[in-house]
Amino acid sequence: MSARKTTTLDPPEISVENPIVYSGEGQEAMLVCIVHGESQPEVLWHKDTMQIDQTERHVIENRGARHTLIIRKVHPQDFGNYSCIADNQLGKTRKTVTLTGKPKTAVFRSVPNSQWKDKYNISWIVDSHSPIEEFKLYYRLVDGETLQTHDGIFLDSRKIHHSYAGDNMLDYNRKINSYDSYSYNNGYHNLHHKWSKTDWRDIVLPAFPYSHHYTQGMSYLIRGLEPDQQYEARVQSRNRYGWSDFSESFLFTTSNTDTEIRDLSVTHYSSSRASVIFASEIRCLLGALTLIALCRVGSF
Repeated sequence: MSARKTTTLDPPEISVENPIVYSGEGQEAMLVCIVHGESQPEVLWHKDTMQIDQTERHVIENRGARHTLIIRKVHPQDFGNYSCIADNQLGKTRKTVTLTGKPKTAVFRSVPNSQWKDKYNISWIVDSHSPIEEFKLYYRLVDGETLQTHDGIFLDSRKIHHSYAGDNMLDYNRKINSYDSYSYNNGYHNLHHKWSKTDWRDIVLPAFPYSHHYTQGMSYLIRGLEPDQQYEARVQSRNRYGWSDFSESFLFTTSNTDTEIRDLSVTHYSSSRASVIFASEIRCLLGALTLIALCRVGSF
């Protein structure tokens, strides 16, 4: 006699396509959840505690297990947390999707090795539907093999990969210049703090002029670094809706010697010095010729 097969029925299961959806005013936003269940569940969308009904701006679609809330011509009040709620006779399940106007996390585009021993030109790009108003750059000297992130997580620096995407410097420059990059040599930070070598330093960089491009770039020359050392950097971006999350950690290394001319004024000074030496030699030669001429006149 065969045993009867029993089936355990469970509440619906939900997964979200993107837990954070980035958008901007006047843009379209698409929030998607995937719903699975033994019996066909009813799926509703809520913003905070209010149920969302189908309107001209709020379009609710479902194709099989895929349930979509489309928000057309996004308004500032549309930003916030949305719940995808699946309900059947076995139970109720919900997942949250956040619609935000904040910038995405920045991605570094610098080559990992500096050309200088005491400074480094760091560059990154960030996607944002609204113009970036300012950046906050954090950097510090890496002490030993292990580094600690802003989130308190310890990582082996040998397992961190650089975010540079490009086969050579020409390709790197082409990528940066195509993103409306704007370079600054001036930031501001707390000059009265007494730093230890491995403390985080933070520099606030105003993003001016504003760029209305979706992808925005930034470049900053960090000075006063130590030769032949490894540094860790992270960055945040802010637009009118707030600060982005921290970028992933990026590691760069200073050189033990400068590999290019540090200052064009050196060439200028060298040229001036050469001119002075040449003029001095001419004066000496004229003086000698004058003395010879006077000697010949005196001998007559």
